[in-house]
Order: sequence, then C-alpha cells, then structure tokens
Amino acid sequence: MGSQIDRSSGDGISPLTAVAQQLHLSPTLQINEASRLRAEKGQSVVRLGFGEATFPIQKDVLAAHREASKATSYLPVAGLMSLRQSIAAFQSHRLGTPVKAEQVVVAPGSKPLLFALFDILEGDVLLPRPSWVSYEPQVLHAGKKLFWVETDPVDRHTITAAALEKTYSQAITDGAHPRIMLINSPSNPTGRVFSEENLEIINTFCTTHNITLISDEIYSDIVFDASLTSAPSPCYGDWFSVGHKIMTGGMSKTYSAGGWRVGFMIVQDTEFGATVQKALLAYASECWSAASTPAQEAATVAFAPTPVMDLYRSQVAKLHKQCAMGLCKGLVDCGLDVAEPQGAFYVYPSFQPYAAQLKALGITTSLQLSHWLISECGVAALPGSAFGEIDDDKQVPGGTFRLRMATSYLYFHDEAERYGTGYDLLATASNKAHPISLPLLDEAIKSLHAAVDRLKAVKV
Repeated sequence: MGSQIDRSSGDGISPLTAVAQQLHLSPTLQINEASRLRAEKGQSVVRLGFGEATFPIQKDVLAAHREASKATSYLPVAGLMSLRQSIAAFQSHRLGTPVKAEQVVVAPGSKPLLFALFDILEGDVLLPRPSWVSYEPQVLHAGKKLFWVETDPVDRHTITAAALEKTYSQAITDGAHPRIMLINSPSNPTGRVFSEENLEIINTFCTTHNITLISDEIYSDIVFDASLTSAPSPCYGDWFSVGHKIMTGGMSKTYSAGGWRVGFMIVQDTEFGATVQKALLAYASECWSAASTPAQEAATVAFAPTPVMDLYRSQVAKLHKQCAMGLCKGLVDCGLDVAEPQGAFYVYPSFQPYAAQLKALGITTSLQLSHWLISECGVAALPGSAFGEIDDDKQVPGGTFRLRMATSYLYFHDEAERYGTGYDLLATASNKAHPISLPLLDEAIKSLHAAVDRLKAVKV
C-alpha cells in the first residue's frame, strides 16, 4: 500500500480526465452563491444573476405532488404514461400538429436530456453566440468540437444564412464533422425570439447539410407577443416533420418547479425519431433511471391543456413581460444599449456606452464588470463571456461589456412571501384594471441607476 502513488498530493499528475479538467462550476450557480454570501453578511444585493422562476406552484399541481409524496417506486424509463399523454396533448395544441405520447420521453430535467443527446448523436456542434452557459460544457463533455455561429451585433440573437454557411465552412476546413445544431427561443441570455423568417433560414440550412436541429423550448410558453412563437406558425407541423429535429422542454420555467426536476424530449414520428429515442432510453436506463414519481404525477396536471392551467400559464407570462420590459426601460434610461426582450425573463444590456469609464477603472472584460457590479454596487449579474461572448469588441461589437440580467427574483423577498402573496399577484395579472406593483423591480432599477452614476463620475 505504501508504494502506491498518491495522484492528488502534488506529484503533478491529475486524477482527472482531460475533459474533466476543463469543467467548472456553472456561472449561474457561482453568482447565486456569491449573492447568498453577500446577504449572509448583511449586505444588500439585487439578485439579477440567477434565472430561477419563483412564482408559487399552481395549487392543483401542488396538491398532486403532495398526494403522490408516498409513491417511491421506479417509474418506466420513458416516463409515466399519463404524463407523456399530457405533454403530447399540450404540445399538439401548441404546435398545431399531432404529437403522440409515444414520441415523448421524460427525464429528471431537460439538462440531462441535452447531455445525453450530445453523447449519442453523431458529429460536431454548431451553437449560436451567445447561448446558455451549460451548452458549451455539455458539448465538451461529449468530446465534440464546438463552432460558434455569430448573431446580429445589436440583438445578439438573429442568425443569417451567411453566418451559418461561414461557420459550417470553417468547421469543415478545421477537419470537423458538423452534424448537430442547438437553438433556444425565447433565448437565455437575450430574451429574444426567432422570427418565422429566421427559423426558416435555420431550417433550410440544417436540412440542406443533414444537420440534426435540437430546439430547447424551455421558455416557449413565456412569449410576450402572440404573433411571436418559437417556431414558424401556422405551419409548425410541416417544419417539425422536415429534416431531423428534436425538441426539449420542462417544468422549471413556466411552472416555477426547477427543483422538482422534470424535463421532456419529443422526437419526430419517423425512423430517425425512433432511432434516437431507442438509444436515449438505453442511455437513460444506465444513467438516471427515471424522474421522481411525485414530480411526474404533479407534472401530469401541470402540462395538461386545461382552462385552469391555461390561465396560470397566461398569468405567469404577463407578469414576466411586465417585469422584463420594466427592467429593460430602466436600463435604457441608464444609457445602456439593450435589445427589447420578447420572451423568457432576461435582458442582455451592453455597458459599451461607458467603455471609457470602465477602462479607466481597469475593467476590460464582462467578467471584471460583473465582479465590480456586485462587489461595489451590490448588483448580481452574469458576464457575457459565460455565454460565449468574446471579450474583444473589435471581434464582437459590444461583446466586451455585456451582462445577462434575470428578472425572476424581483417578485418576492422569500418563500413565505412567495406563497403568502404570490397567488394574489398572479390573480392580479388577469385583471388589467389593477396596476401591478413590483417594489423589488423598482429597487433593482434604482440600484442600477446608482451604479451607472458612479461610472459617469469616473474621470476619463
């Protein structure tokens, strides 16, 4: 025993694989921890860094979870059939095309489904810049090469055919095999929604190059304008049937139930879909087995296309719209560059108008800006670099000083207030005659104004 090498005690040999050595704690969890530590010290903090939906769980959904709390048996790997039927019925209505329960797979969140898809699908990956913080690590974990597709420098979301072809050509030149593309609409971090024209461009590109398109639609029910959608309307059915496409979603955002860990995948009713589903179920059987039984029972109620749940979904969307648009206006009033959000609960401002002042403070990257903002001003936000932005405004205009701000923590101070006043707040959202007061939003805007005032006072 004494002759064995201790590979963790300074001999210079890492016990980790090369891929594992590249992995880091998710930036969203890091900023949440920084916010928590600041609060524990009695210091004020405006929590714009963590995108966790915080509305109270709809009462019927909550009751279903409690009723099933004693159920501890494993469910089928593909998920509870009643839940798969509920998801299929709701998505059939939303997409305008029939979806069968057999096309649905349930998992403990959509994140492991994406991990699994990157593992089992052939080829390297194209990803819009910027994109959610976990996509890039998932791709690297699967041992695949990642190629960024540049988006419009103003809204940081729109994708052109030229940008797609440029990235594809570069991947081929680099000896890669691009066969997968992932999109997210409404977007985290931008809060923007793809137009029908933009989606058709993406669809044509992926079909032409035999690329599997994964659509992460975790925010698909939080769209601010009915004319906007996460896919072409009213011909979504045709769009979904052409080429190779996979859709993912879950309970965490619309239903404020991230900790329950329920996600789903929908495959096409084709040979391709059946092949992917078979491989994914085999993967799941050796990895997560099944999502929580009580959570799946509750999700059956949540995803149902019933008048009660339709009302809840609309209330949530209205409140997210008011809060996100309110924060956007506050940022514009601060003199920042920001594209108006169209869905989800994010805004993506650029502090580029104050680049001279920031550089005078020694701040040259979005990461440094986020550190300054929380340590000096008590405002937590995520740096654009966490979403793939390049900290060089010559390469990506405005990319250096972009921050993602989430509005999801601007409703309640704590859990007691969430359930003490949350249902009344949701009900108020249905009554346009009554203005909705959001004191935490007002405080956030006030803090941002104070931070910008500090920048304006810097001598350049």
